[in-house]
Amino acid sequence: MKLNDYEYKIGQQSYTNIEDIKQRNEKNMDILSKSIEVGTIKNEELLKLYKNYDAISTEIMELWQQYGQYTQNSNFIFSKNINTNKVMENDIHGKIKEYMLSTLNREMKNEKSKLKLEGEDLQSFKYMYEISSRIYEYFNKFNGETLKAIKGEEKEKKVIKEHYWLDMLQGIYDISNDYANIQWKIEAPTEEIKNVE
Repeated sequence: MKLNDYEYKIGQQSYTNIEDIKQRNEKNMDILSKSIEVGTIKNEELLKLYKNYDAISTEIMELWQQYGQYTQNSNFIFSKNINTNKVMENDIHGKIKEYMLSTLNREMKNEKSKLKLEGEDLQSFKYMYEISSRIYEYFNKFNGETLKAIKGEEKEKKVIKEHYWLDMLQGIYDISNDYANIQWKIEAPTEEIKNVE
């Protein structure tokens, strides 16, 4: 089945988003693992987490928009459908981004250089690590089983042609769904931090 130029372009954008999500997720997993191990996290690392979660959340929302455009403009009956009725509720990365921003605000207000991970914060970091680990494992399994470890341009073409970016989006959605009811400690923002970007 030949994809038209529009469909291919959406597939390319989606592939780029997926690859960036994978890389940022791995960076987060590394920071979270080390922080949980030592029981603290420096503010610079909190800022890195915030920026990564912000980008991941944005990219996932872009993927949903691309999915919507794709299904509306597709020339053929679309075979891969995702239940999209809980996209906003399942934006776990957006919720974590808000938690990170709130935590950064709190730490800067307290003028501390690092956050001691205990109580609610420790539990939140454990959830974050669990989510990152599950997404990492999902991508590894998908690459090994479905993509048979192909790389580079060949991998990109296959992901686009076979609409595998949709399977990956579904995988992220399903994992996020398991954590949709977690309450993240988000305090009202203070006037001290306006732009952490």
